[in-house]
Amino acid sequence: MEIMSTTSEFKKVFNQISEKMLASFDISGINSGEQVTPPQLIDAMNQFFIIFEKLDNDQSSHDHISKDEISQMGEHAIGCLMDLSVWADRLKLPKEKAGIDQVALGTAHWLIQHRGEIRILEPIVNALAIKANTTENKEALIALFHVISDVIEHSSSAIKSDLEKSDPTRPWRILNLNFAIVATRSQNTDLMVKAFDRLGHNLPEDCPSFFEEGLKQAEKPSFGPEIKTIMKDYFSKWTTRH
Repeated sequence: MEIMSTTSEFKKVFNQISEKMLASFDISGINSGEQVTPPQLIDAMNQFFIIFEKLDNDQSSHDHISKDEISQMGEHAIGCLMDLSVWADRLKLPKEKAGIDQVALGTAHWLIQHRGEIRILEPIVNALAIKANTTENKEALIALFHVISDVIEHSSSAIKSDLEKSDPTRPWRILNLNFAIVATRSQNTDLMVKAFDRLGHNLPEDCPSFFEEGLKQAEKPSFGPEIKTIMKDYFSKWTTRH
């Protein structure tokens, strides 16, 4: 499983996406009205890449920028990418839309490397979900586990407060559930315990149903007895508590 870990990597991917989007926008005839256009959003992202690369290469510049300023840059960049994703939908470019989410994940990785916090989750969760759904190898699942763990850890306090509990599709919920699912699929018992404890802390209201379904899945022949034992223990813990 590959995650774009350097600015040059996700900038290269973004440039490929940009070429296709600009060409499609030019021939689309879409009247954008007062809405920001793909050329404007792409220009904005290229400015962010200049700043990202400068901070990557010049420690003295980095020393004069606060955690909040780093986080704001990441927030604005991911916001631009979300606007571009909307345009990818309008231009009927599903491959480019998925690629934009991967660039957002690369931006989140940059934020984590530079001690920032993640303030917009949606495209990052989308990208991680795609990787989870297309990953079977256990070593790759373990690597993905650690990526998701970093995203959870570096999410902003506003996201972690999880105030929109009435929305089952909220990114924070999907992120934590996928974290536990990836840990289970890895069949690494240490990772399962870490993910299940994190799930209990972040989404206690989801635990009874999660472990009920998990116990059913653990009956499949592909899961060893130790996996079934852990799932049964957590199922008992949460069904007794609730």
